[in-house]
Amino acid sequence: MPDGVEYAAIAVNLDRGLGPVLHFGGNTYPPRYTIGYPLILAAAYPLLGHRPERLCLVTTLTALVAIAGLYILTLWVFDRPSAVLAGLLLATSPRFLGSSTYVMSDVPALAVVILAVLAFLYAEGKESLVASALCGLLAGLAVTIRVTNVAILAGMLAAALLVQPRRLRLAQVMAFAIGLLPFPGLQAWVNLHYLGSPLSSGYAFWLPEHHSSVFTAFELRFLFLPSGTAYQQGNLVTYAIAMLGLDGILGKLILRTELQSLIHAHYAFYPFPVAVFAGLGVFFAIRSKRNASTMRAVYLGLGFLAALLLIYLPYFVMDLRYILPALFIVFAAAGWGLVSANRRLKRGWAGFAVIVLDLVVAGAIVVQAVSRLAMPLPLQSELVADVLAIRPRLTNAVVVSDISLQWLELYAGGEQTEFVGLNSLYNDLQVQFVTEYHLHLLYNKKSEGWSGPIPPILFPGGELDLAEARKLAEEDKKGRPVYALVMKPRNREWQNVLRQEAAETHRYFTDTTIADYPEVGLYRLRPR
Repeated sequence: MPDGVEYAAIAVNLDRGLGPVLHFGGNTYPPRYTIGYPLILAAAYPLLGHRPERLCLVTTLTALVAIAGLYILTLWVFDRPSAVLAGLLLATSPRFLGSSTYVMSDVPALAVVILAVLAFLYAEGKESLVASALCGLLAGLAVTIRVTNVAILAGMLAAALLVQPRRLRLAQVMAFAIGLLPFPGLQAWVNLHYLGSPLSSGYAFWLPEHHSSVFTAFELRFLFLPSGTAYQQGNLVTYAIAMLGLDGILGKLILRTELQSLIHAHYAFYPFPVAVFAGLGVFFAIRSKRNASTMRAVYLGLGFLAALLLIYLPYFVMDLRYILPALFIVFAAAGWGLVSANRRLKRGWAGFAVIVLDLVVAGAIVVQAVSRLAMPLPLQSELVADVLAIRPRLTNAVVVSDISLQWLELYAGGEQTEFVGLNSLYNDLQVQFVTEYHLHLLYNKKSEGWSGPIPPILFPGGELDLAEARKLAEEDKKGRPVYALVMKPRNREWQNVLRQEAAETHRYFTDTTIADYPEVGLYRLRPR
């Protein structure tokens, strides 16, 4: 939250015929995110029974596609043992595993990138126009899943120009360009329709202070200074340590530093030996020049990773998941490096070091696999269950809530139900999954002079809006029930906020408890 809810909302609104938008409080707004991943979600939504809580299964399916695709890619350019190892390393990567259960674009982007690389290698090897067009289509989809995936074009260009025989035929380039255009073209049309310019961004609408221009989002100081509270170093050190596998437990033991409070203190992507084997794999591949496909895959992967890092190193937000789509080359090269190093195993310190690294990698795979298999199966969200149980009562009602209005539209929308925000606070104090994010940003925009439509809020600035209270009272007099749907506070600070707002509300309304669930309470409001 709010990212996953926003992706889900775009997909659901596409399915409902509203378009690639956010819709809550009776108003429609442009989303922050590009259309690629929501299109995939929307295509699967009917197959999931139109259940928003099942959309995470789409991401899980793309994770399986990524593992299978990486296996095929590594088998193609290296050999079968390397492919098995590459698949195991990816399938036991903590950040990959975690992201494969979210309605987020990181894992789908990785899966589409791997498929695009496979199409590229086939197109270059067979000089196929159809494969070239398919490669362009997949690359365009990757770009509309996440715009920064445009960096893959740098890798493809490097692979096409640096590897003999060069096969940069005009017909293939044209076929690639034709395939590339549809998805970015659709995104440009969406931007023009909802934002006024084909080059506009939803981020600039919601977060203009950071995304109004490239100079506010990208600054060289973020190379060396922390861009937030989650990390203690600048982007350069943070990405370097993570890519070397020295974060998590090893970061604490070796570097006496902790990049982020990772769950179970795991490394983000892989342990240090995987980075060593990846380096060896690239070295062995370049030195031996196995075949053209191998060299193209290596140059494409390294070019893509380098270009992606150049984009994100000066970016004002630091998140390791941003580089996941380009890490396929690290896992593939690590598989080849591990196999090659063990095939060259000799007595001595070098051989002993390889054995130690082998044991660490094997231990990491076993620990990750066992720990994941030992986890209990995830239960259905109590919040979802509570709201679905309450939903029949909300037909033709007005509902005042501190839960995200966009989230409520997903699970309890329709049936002539009208939602009113309780407040515009971004509930950092609540420390829970469903916080009001979009209202907070909209009211920030309003305070800076924005005149667009904003959903109604009972406490817009911390004080009761008397006009909105009178509207609620009038709705009650018309026979339309008015409810307060409040999420149970999880800490004293947010509890105090709700108590203050409840005390003010009681001056004008009485409340009767209608339903009391573990996560939420439903109260009937009546004017005094």
